[in-house]
Amino acid sequence: MTGMVSTFYGYLLILNAILMILYTSYTIHERAANNSLSTKRSNRTHLLILTSWRSGSSFVGQLFNQNPNVFYLFEPTKHVWAKFNNQNPTLLHLPMRDLLKSVFMCDMSAFQPYLSQAKYISDLFMWYEVRALCSPPACEALNRFDIIDRPTCKNKCLYSTFDKVEEACKTYSHVVVKTVRFLDLKILYPLLRDPQLNLKILHLVRDPRAIFSSREHFSGLRSDNIILARSKIGKPNIYFVMFEVCRAQVNIHQTAMRDSPYFLNNRYMMVRYEDLVNDPQGYIDLLYHYAGLSMSTMIKSWVYNITNNVGPQENGFMSYTKDSMKRAHLWRHRLSFQKVKLLQRVCQQAMDVFGYQQLRSEEEQKNLILDLVLPKKHNLF
Repeated sequence: MTGMVSTFYGYLLILNAILMILYTSYTIHERAANNSLSTKRSNRTHLLILTSWRSGSSFVGQLFNQNPNVFYLFEPTKHVWAKFNNQNPTLLHLPMRDLLKSVFMCDMSAFQPYLSQAKYISDLFMWYEVRALCSPPACEALNRFDIIDRPTCKNKCLYSTFDKVEEACKTYSHVVVKTVRFLDLKILYPLLRDPQLNLKILHLVRDPRAIFSSREHFSGLRSDNIILARSKIGKPNIYFVMFEVCRAQVNIHQTAMRDSPYFLNNRYMMVRYEDLVNDPQGYIDLLYHYAGLSMSTMIKSWVYNITNNVGPQENGFMSYTKDSMKRAHLWRHRLSFQKVKLLQRVCQQAMDVFGYQQLRSEEEQKNLILDLVLPKKHNLF
């Protein structure tokens, strides 16, 4: 009996030794893979502005779009949703991810399946908002250091050939894309691990009450709502849509914070829209540092002008910007308290996670001295 026990413990020691060898081998392999990943990454920086509809991403995108070192695209994944407008949104993640990688690699042939034709740069969604598509080598309307001029771009660049998109992309050190249609961070893990990319995530969130108010006054989201609500007929319930929006943003942030995989180190940042518009100069410095970009005096002046409603809205650009602080609180005048109460229940988790104070009365809603954006928690970034 004693011999059997001794043999049993001997087997345990051998098994333990094998497990230790396997663990050590795995650790060495993992470290080697990490070192290889860091040395093989592209010299070009890729930034994904990851957010939801009506969260201020057009403004944030333009902060990067105006930089002469940035090639920026406005919602390229919209073309996937437009092509497959009857599909479940989670089924569209894979083709969106593939398209996104191709854009970051400056391979614009990936748009072919989603465009009825890819003949001109004007076939791309909101192309005239993109400074890089209005300046050489894509088009001669502007020079690379100009602030975007929408009317001039529309007049002079409408028939620039589609191949110029790829040609232009390859001349920039940074490729920045904004998208509102990814509902899950994990679907992007392959891009974050991809040695051909140097991808960083900028996760933009906003008070759900402001998002809801903006959606109520914007008519261009019907097809997106149908996909998001998985609705085949009728008008999607806006509160269900908001539940999906809020749940997705919480899931993205909690996945980044909870999983903390090695490939997300220093490559995920979350920022609240309200903090940005409260201190645009400070936050743009922070965002540019994160992306590895430098700030020019011209861009600083432009940011100040458009966020403080100084002077006319130049060149027909972003006429909705005006006083950004006032717009951030516009929902408190527009929404009834009944809608606010219901939405706060629907998006309670998002408000708790991102630090937005709930309202208890209509009097609190109208009291603009009451700040509803709570101090940032240590785990927000």
